[in-house]
Amino acid sequence: MKKKRKPSLGKSAAPSKTPNTAFSHFKLKLDPFTTLSLRPQNLDCFVGRELLIDRLCSSLFSLSNVGLAGEPGVGKSSLMRAVQSRVSAGQFHSVSIGVPIDDAGYFLNELLKEMLVVISKISGMDLKTIGRRLEKENLSKNEVFSIIRQMVLKLKKPLLVFVDDLEKIKGDRIRHLTRSERTLQVLEEVKSLLELPNVGFAISLQEEFYSKVRSVVQEGGDPTILGLFKSIILVEKFSPNELREILSRRLEKAGYYSSTDHFFESEALVLALALADGNPRRFLYLLSEGMYRGYRRKTERVEFRDLFEAVNEHLKLDQVCRKLLYFLAKSGRAVASNTDLQSFMGLDMISISRRLEILCKNRLAEMVEVVDGVKVYALPGRKTAFEPTASLSLGKTTTSASGEKVFNLLNEEGNE
Repeated sequence: MKKKRKPSLGKSAAPSKTPNTAFSHFKLKLDPFTTLSLRPQNLDCFVGRELLIDRLCSSLFSLSNVGLAGEPGVGKSSLMRAVQSRVSAGQFHSVSIGVPIDDAGYFLNELLKEMLVVISKISGMDLKTIGRRLEKENLSKNEVFSIIRQMVLKLKKPLLVFVDDLEKIKGDRIRHLTRSERTLQVLEEVKSLLELPNVGFAISLQEEFYSKVRSVVQEGGDPTILGLFKSIILVEKFSPNELREILSRRLEKAGYYSSTDHFFESEALVLALALADGNPRRFLYLLSEGMYRGYRRKTERVEFRDLFEAVNEHLKLDQVCRKLLYFLAKSGRAVASNTDLQSFMGLDMISISRRLEILCKNRLAEMVEVVDGVKVYALPGRKTAFEPTASLSLGKTTTSASGEKVFNLLNEEGNE
């Protein structure tokens, strides 16, 4: 009896060695736009914060409590991790916790858990028994605080605590309390903890805390819980140049060594920078979405249309708005009454004005100035002088060859 031969696996059946992902399509080793900037390997991409890191280290290492105020995504968590990476294990104990819910008991429990992980031995205390009690018993807030206090007072090295996500606490609609007011309530409940000696806290807070402190100081009032902080540091937005540097470093780390202009069409990058408005998390999200759409279209670089599609996923703007937005990214500014612009767009002044208002309503553009009664529009954040990325301008409607190609594609899509 003849043995049956196994069916031969053709070349097409062989498993692919390269994963079918957006970043591998662009010949990258890893995804450069992941927002997980807290990973140690991404900290060297955190630019423009050296002075802020030094200031925070100076305050925290002297065991002063410091608040980090700023809008979500501006880099407070990355700043904390960067500071934590400078903590000397020989001089300090260091723990980090996340407190996204408005519960002081949760705050204390998370802190004690992390302390038990980091601190292996304290003279006169059975830490293993404490760990079992915390796990099996429903300890009260006072009991947990009492244990933390004993541990802190017996430590041979000071303790540094990094508290993230506190600014994510939600407001209380029933009691008409804002998020910052709810955060203050939690801080009031753990006030005794913040007053302990031999420990320093770095805590993320909502942006309004910075203005709150300034107004209290100016009016000479009682800062209440805010007095427990040596300072509230405002983590400001990144400049466009800093965001470009972050992009350049991330691309290089992912194995891309050419110019960013070869990876992103210049107009696409201008749009991403404008809409990010100095927020690195928003910037990386837009770039990631643009890269994914470029991968789906199998292009050699991320183009303006890819960024626009990412932005327009829920806005559903027409092709004329896309063309006008591209013009703003190319030229910097637009005036509806400009006859060359009208000829270029194929629309009258009223139609262009209407589209500009639609872009403003969706925060994709803004009116930057009024000259002799004429409204001038630009991308968000373009209140200062702007250099066009190519020959397209308000006075002339000439375009580069690549720009003309894009406009033709847009018109073709609109007719499909």
